[in-house]
Amino acid sequence: MHYAISYQAEHNDFLICTSRRKSLKHKLICVRQGLVLVKLGKHEFAVEPNQYFWLPFDTLVSITYTPNTLVDTIELSSRVSLRLPKQAGFIKSNELMTALLNRLRDVPATRDKQIDLLTVLQQELVDLCPALKEGKLSQQIAQWKYDGESSLSSELQLVLRVREANKQMQSGKKRPVVVEALFDGNDSLFTGLEKAILGR
Repeated sequence: MHYAISYQAEHNDFLICTSRRKSLKHKLICVRQGLVLVKLGKHEFAVEPNQYFWLPFDTLVSITYTPNTLVDTIELSSRVSLRLPKQAGFIKSNELMTALLNRLRDVPATRDKQIDLLTVLQQELVDLCPALKEGKLSQQIAQWKYDGESSLSSELQLVLRVREANKQMQSGKKRPVVVEALFDGNDSLFTGLEKAILGR
């Protein structure tokens, strides 16, 4: 069933990387726990807990959900007649929007229980003023290289390393070559990380 607006709470136990594609709906990402990386063009923006990121319909984007991430997602059909923001970026949630999202987390996940809350929330989204700004963490991630020094946490660096390995293999590089470059040839280490971070 396709609705004009919908709400979903997601808990991602493992690393999830979406391919680069145009968004089919308007989307508001609200991070409750963990870290979400939103890549627009050549820039990747780190969305941290209690931050909100707006993605308009038809935005070319890829999204990385790091392990153990809790995210609330509001999606709106591209056919809604509201004048929604056409610019992607971070937004500041007002008191009403925060209260509505908190309430959506608590009500049973049934359409009739959510619809009144979503209708009010939909009106709030019209007044959003998204802005793209690279915070400190976004800059550190942009500067991260698997063979260099970094001030990022070792846990996040491992996640980025596994993501890089996965990306290189998907682009055609042989597994032994990737393991040699990123994990000093230790395939058993990489296999363990695949299980812990990718869940496979």
